[in-house]
Amino acid sequence: MRNMDLMDAAELVANSYKGKSHLPPVRTIVKKGHVEAYLLSNNTLVIPGTNDANDWTKSNLVIGKQKVSWKLKGKAGGNAIWHKGFAGFATTIYNQLGSARPTFIVGHSLGAAAAQILGCIYGVPAIAFASPMPRQGSRKLTNEHLILNVVRNDDPVCRLPPKNLGYRRAGNTEVMQPVTKDIGLRHAMEHYTDLMKIERRAGKIVKSWPR
Repeated sequence: MRNMDLMDAAELVANSYKGKSHLPPVRTIVKKGHVEAYLLSNNTLVIPGTNDANDWTKSNLVIGKQKVSWKLKGKAGGNAIWHKGFAGFATTIYNQLGSARPTFIVGHSLGAAAAQILGCIYGVPAIAFASPMPRQGSRKLTNEHLILNVVRNDDPVCRLPPKNLGYRRAGNTEVMQPVTKDIGLRHAMEHYTDLMKIERRAGKIVKSWPR
């Protein structure tokens, strides 16, 4: 099974916001409405987060949950329930990829929600930065152990949708603790990369995934 250095994963997803020319060779570009993702020639699926106004109205702020028989699409066990907007975003990527299957997934923010879902579907490792909580229900899915979420404890996006509505992150979570209290929303990839460097030097975060 492939593994990936977290800093390499962070660089990939940060560069995905700049487009194809800033990434390693790309095999397939997913561009369907507001949904965007890149399947690299080495079968790494890179999913940027919110970069279109429609991401808010059609994914992030969609109210409700969605039950999908993921067992019909991959190795995820049973019928999983997800946040409706995130599930729709991930399903669009899945449908656009068709028979192509990623061997690793990285994503940020909205892309991190999709990375959690698609990691479970395909049964491949996924690294999700600034991860929202897309999963409804406490029962572990077959492939959740392959998912790593990297979150900052001062990033409010990582607490949405709220736990009191039954949501959680899928898989494992590394929580980074900034030493100083920074002003403003610390959600962008640059804020994650800067803190990851500090956490790595202190030995507080895993260096690669899977371990």
